[in-house]
Amino acid sequence: MQPLEGVRIIELTSNASGPLATGLLADQGADVIRLETIGVGDPARHVGGVRGGETGYNAYLNRNKRSMAVNLKDQNLRPALYELIKTADVFVQNSRPGALERSGYGFDDLHEINPNLIYASISGFGPDGPAAGLRVYDPVIQTASGLAFAQGIGGEPELVKTIVSDKITAYTTAQAISAALFARERGKIKGHHIEIAMLDATLAFLWADIYWNHSFVGDEGFEPKPLLAEFYKVMRTSDGHITMIIVGDTEFQGACRVLGMEHLQQDSRFNTMTERFANYAVMFKEMEAESIKRSADNLVQAMEKEGVPCGKINSLDELFTDERVIHRRSIVEYDHPRGGRMRQARPPVRFDGEVSEIRLPSPGLGEHSDELLKSVGCSEATIKQLRETGAVG
Repeated sequence: MQPLEGVRIIELTSNASGPLATGLLADQGADVIRLETIGVGDPARHVGGVRGGETGYNAYLNRNKRSMAVNLKDQNLRPALYELIKTADVFVQNSRPGALERSGYGFDDLHEINPNLIYASISGFGPDGPAAGLRVYDPVIQTASGLAFAQGIGGEPELVKTIVSDKITAYTTAQAISAALFARERGKIKGHHIEIAMLDATLAFLWADIYWNHSFVGDEGFEPKPLLAEFYKVMRTSDGHITMIIVGDTEFQGACRVLGMEHLQQDSRFNTMTERFANYAVMFKEMEAESIKRSADNLVQAMEKEGVPCGKINSLDELFTDERVIHRRSIVEYDHPRGGRMRQARPPVRFDGEVSEIRLPSPGLGEHSDELLKSVGCSEATIKQLRETGAVG
């Protein structure tokens, strides 16, 4: 099942927010064409574990895509590239605001040659304003949005140790593109410019729980409540770590039975849900005095029997032997022409029960340049000339 089969997306993106957004759509059948810098390509080609010149980072972000290596500053390339853009449904870019406008590939330029083009622009803080021209990476958005502060509630601020704002932005962008394609199909729009700021996407992601005490303007009649972040804790065991969330009375009673701490049920600090929430950190610390005597597997099994939401913290290696992961076939293995035998997270969405597959491995830099140029009428002689001038690689 490839619901986006027949949709063509051209991307001029780098690193994570743009490539992951288009990657999600490529997994769903879209024909995604990457425009990359000759000789260098996406930075993802040079980051992370590597074999045969292929990084695991690039192999995941850019599977199911085709690559064309170009020099956008070369005027000789523009006619052919414009012809290719005429065939596209979507154009995605995450260059710094103004960069593509100066190169002749801004929204107005491309809308003129393809009036039905959906043009998506990703930036850190939007196309204008005090931070529009800054170079922005994921940690900067984590600090600006309050995400890093939220990780340190009860301690020091912490960065989430993954490119979470990039990923949030990618998922937001993919959904917005799908919505725009649907609106265009319904005749509501033709060409359309979508703007996504990483700051806005991350704030929207955080707001429901992290900012619930800041949702009310003014103090009159307002009653603040502890944030969910205060209940997200890790508990030590004799051989690792677990987490558990205790909300209702039955969960609390079950945890007390497993740990042999029934006396806590009579403790006034914990014997109602309201009191437990107010004293959650203290309750957790007391329970940890017993959990440290038990193995993680033993403790999780006992907690699950009592209906306590609980989980062992998998190491990165343990993921692959987790029966839940195996049952879902969440990891797929395949042969990559450069990286050899590889494994990745499978496309997560199943349409009518069908498991999506990897149609194409991540492409080599410029692997499809000739193929794509020929598809818009360039002759062998023209392609040779473009190569000689350094317009295409």
